[in-house]
Amino acid sequence: MAYTNSSLATHKKISPNKTSPRNHKIDTITIHCMAGNLSVESCGNVFAGKSKKASSNYGIGSDGRIAMYVEEKDRSWASSNASNDHRAVTIEVANDGGAPDWHISDKAMSSLIELTTDICKRNKIRKLVWSANKNDRIRHLNGCNMTVHRDFAAKACPGNYLYHKHSYIAAQVNKKLNAVPSPVPVSHKFLFEGLDYSPVFDPTYYADKYQDLKKAFGTNSAALFSHFCSNGMNEGRVASVNFNVAIYQNGYADLRNAFGNNLPLYYKHYITNGHAEKRKCV
Repeated sequence: MAYTNSSLATHKKISPNKTSPRNHKIDTITIHCMAGNLSVESCGNVFAGKSKKASSNYGIGSDGRIAMYVEEKDRSWASSNASNDHRAVTIEVANDGGAPDWHISDKAMSSLIELTTDICKRNKIRKLVWSANKNDRIRHLNGCNMTVHRDFAAKACPGNYLYHKHSYIAAQVNKKLNAVPSPVPVSHKFLFEGLDYSPVFDPTYYADKYQDLKKAFGTNSAALFSHFCSNGMNEGRVASVNFNVAIYQNGYADLRNAFGNNLPLYYKHYITNGHAEKRKCV
């Protein structure tokens, strides 16, 4: 297979810590954190040392700049797992905050989404799929093609902030890839990814509760539902008198253990399971 590299990288320092060539086509994205606010140059200097025995394909600084350390045709030494790194493009992201969250800047997040989209497009990854279930990730079940370093080693990487942003990152990349079907209101149903979200979404309630949405979309149900699917659930907005995601999340430890702060999964769980189980959500 002919591999290419991202034109978004403005700095290049190829690390000797690599396996050339990779033995698997690229079908996975693995996002790491630097555990420090390193510039792309500083990160490249770290990976340049043979004694470090570590590298990544790309790095992103807090200023949003992107660097390449290992070409995509080669396997980086990033994830403590050769099999994963042979199939993944690995990306190190600088942190503007410390442990345990290891926050990243908005500029870094924006570049991460752009770089990941570019990687997916060039390697014909049609849709990015994240799962909060480790078994799904490491076995690539249900289309899952995002992994994290903590899947393979006793590491905090990529930090709590980025870990809980993976669903958001996948959604933003998929919007750019045009892989996620548009939410469609049909009759009195609100369909998104094959599920009817009407148990947690009422366009009139949503617009009345949030004046910014009412000002932007008026009473346009389709536009309101589109916002709810692309932004509202990630923001934890309440879109129905019958469902409050904060109450649902705080009320059930089993859900918190399964989903963490991945808020869209709570809405989805209520639709698929919680409603039938008569779980408290208001």
